[in-house]
Amino acid sequence: MKLLVGFVLCILVGLGFTYCNVPLGMMFGPLITVLVLKRTGLSVPVLPGSMTVIQLSLGTSIGLLFRDFSFGVQGNIAFLLMFLLLCLFLQFTACYLWCIHRLRWSKEEALLGAVPGAMAAVLALASHIKTPPQKIIISHSLRLITLTLFAGYISGGAHTPTAMSPVLFTATNILWLLGIVLAGYVLGKCLERVHFPAPFMITSLLCAALLHPFSSQTVLFPDVFNQFSMALMGILLGHHFIAFTLTAFMRHLWSSMQLITIGLGVTVIMALTAAHLLDYPFYLLMLSWVPGSVESMSFAALALNANASFVMASHIIRMLLIQTIPAMVIYRKREVTQDNGATMRKPTKPL
Repeated sequence: MKLLVGFVLCILVGLGFTYCNVPLGMMFGPLITVLVLKRTGLSVPVLPGSMTVIQLSLGTSIGLLFRDFSFGVQGNIAFLLMFLLLCLFLQFTACYLWCIHRLRWSKEEALLGAVPGAMAAVLALASHIKTPPQKIIISHSLRLITLTLFAGYISGGAHTPTAMSPVLFTATNILWLLGIVLAGYVLGKCLERVHFPAPFMITSLLCAALLHPFSSQTVLFPDVFNQFSMALMGILLGHHFIAFTLTAFMRHLWSSMQLITIGLGVTVIMALTAAHLLDYPFYLLMLSWVPGSVESMSFAALALNANASFVMASHIIRMLLIQTIPAMVIYRKREVTQDNGATMRKPTKPL
């Protein structure tokens, strides 16, 4: 009963925040509620499959935009990709060198702490190298919350439409939505088996984008589902912080803030440069290149009626890179270590 009360309270607080025009209120309301209830002894459950629901909701709603929505940057895609890769490289390099020379972290801790986002991949790598993950978790959790707040600030003046169109309840619209979501879920389960990043988001987006043109009418996605997904996202973010004590959090707060400042500073410089050279909106480049959550940034882009497909594509590319490159580096390092150990253990022939 306490779990149900806590969850319902999160929804009510989120609705209250939204009514008061708080940016991304349905996300920040549950987040704050989880933190407050933790201090009173109450717990808020994380619904099983929350991330799957979030990814399917975001992927479908953004994929449906492709029917009447253009990237609008066909001539600049190559340059934007180059800037994205350069931005990721500078974010990682600057944070890594700071961890090594200023924070005095080990090379393994610096590698994980400098990775620009994707906490799940970072924790998986931490388990392979047996690094104490506390400072890594705190650093990435704080960065996730900070950049989510940043996304909310950017979308502060925007309001996601909540009016229910009569088309939403037609049989055609409901059947197409069910078909797209089901196809995205089935294909997402296949990608999930090979540990592909954000599998359900990618498959539902592709299914929506590819199947939508075959519909005789424009398929609409109910905004209430996106609002519910934002509430689930807020609860998940809140649970990142209640996983460790306040003492541990304060001990690693300063180092985490330094890494956030460095990563955000690099992003601002790169976004300003690209916006000036390519005449592209600065706020959209910031949402696309900050090392934050693809879900949070996509929600902010939807609230702004901005190019959410470009934002999501940029973060998917980022996740692909940061899940593969650090893993390859650590795997190679382990191979070298094992080879050296085998060489040292190799018996020598008697003279």
